[in-house]
This record gives sequence, structure tokens and C-alpha cells, in this order.
Amino acid sequence: MTLHHDAEMTPIVGHDLAPRIRVGLVDDHPTVLASVAAAVEASGDLALVGTAQTTDDAFRLATDVDVLVCDVQLDGHAEGLRILEALHDPRTGATFRPPAVILLSGFQQPSLVRAAIERGAAGFLDKSAELDTIIAAIRTVAAGGTVYTAAALQLSRTARRRPSDRELEVIDLVIGGSTNAEVAIGLGLSERTVESHLRRLFDRYGLLSRVELAVLAIDEGWTTDRRPEL
Repeated sequence: MTLHHDAEMTPIVGHDLAPRIRVGLVDDHPTVLASVAAAVEASGDLALVGTAQTTDDAFRLATDVDVLVCDVQLDGHAEGLRILEALHDPRTGATFRPPAVILLSGFQQPSLVRAAIERGAAGFLDKSAELDTIIAAIRTVAAGGTVYTAAALQLSRTARRRPSDRELEVIDLVIGGSTNAEVAIGLGLSERTVESHLRRLFDRYGLLSRVELAVLAIDEGWTTDRRPEL
């Protein structure tokens, strides 16, 4: 994690001595991280506290910022959602006020937006958004606002609920061609437990086969694997 120790709550002349908004950035793509960091540092009212590329560093960074801009996908998994959920989980016993979190994603599936809303994200932006849009979003959520498009909010209301982390682990192995026995060994579960997970997934989403489950997971952005051939 990269920290900028000079980025404290420093008064800015010309902004009515208002403290700068402390910003943290989380992304495992160096180019994206660098471009957003440069935009934050170029602004007059934002202060870049640090950047992170891993989940552990993101948690440490979150304790020192007002706004955390976080990529949904880290190391090929939806770690951004896990970070968001942990920050708002009362069982973690956090001793700090969680920052406002803006999620960035190349996926815009309604179920992903629904998951972001349910986990307490203050905003959700396409990763291809203009830098000016991201900077404006940071200011909006720092002031207590939210950043979601009306269309995304509307679609999220009827979107499918994202599977649990354990169910997603099962789905990933199923997409990779693993049998129930192989999934059980890979996850340290009984074969009966794996069958139970799959049965609940089929019932919940109205599916009839493992192929349909794989297609749904990829179409919904629950996995980064490619769509299987039917």
C-alpha cells in the first residue's frame, strides 16, 4: 500500500478553510490507479491519503479516509464487495467510522448494483467513467450523497440476489468442470453439502442444469470465466 503522509486534513486557502476530503484508492490495475490518483492530487479540495492493491491494505487504508474508491474486482474476485460488507458489519467491532465507499466496475449487471446497495456502497460507477465524473462523485458522497444512475437503481430492484461467497466458490468449480465429488474435495466439504448448495441454487434461480447455472453466473458477472458452449 502506498501512503501519502502529507495528506492530512490540511486547510486549503480559497475554500473557506474547509478541510480537504481524505481519499483512498483501491485497484489492482496500476494504470487505472495512477490516473485516478493523479486526478485526486490535482484537485484543490481532495487529499490522496494512499493507494492499495490488496484486500488487507484496503482495510488498513479505510481507517484513515473519508472516501474509499474501490474496484469491485481484485485478483479476479469480487473483493470490493467483501471489503464493503466487512466495513459495515457490526460483528467486526470496528472502532472507526467507515468511509463512504464508491465501487468501480467494468460490469454493470443489475445484480451487482443490488449487491453494492445492500452492502452499503455510497456509489457505483462504470470503470470507464471520465476522471471528472469520479472526482465529482467523491465530492458528492463525502457530503453525504449517493451516486447511482436512475436506470441502475430501477433495474436493481428486480435483480437477482447475488449468491453467498461459499455458493460462488461452488459455482466457480462447477464452471471449471469439477464433479460434485471434486468440488467437495476442493472446498473441504461433504459431497452431500455440495449437492445441497447446488439444489438451493437451482431452486432459487429456476435452473435445470449445471450449464444453465454456469451461464447465469457469467451473464450476471458473478464470475470472470468465459461463457460455456451450449
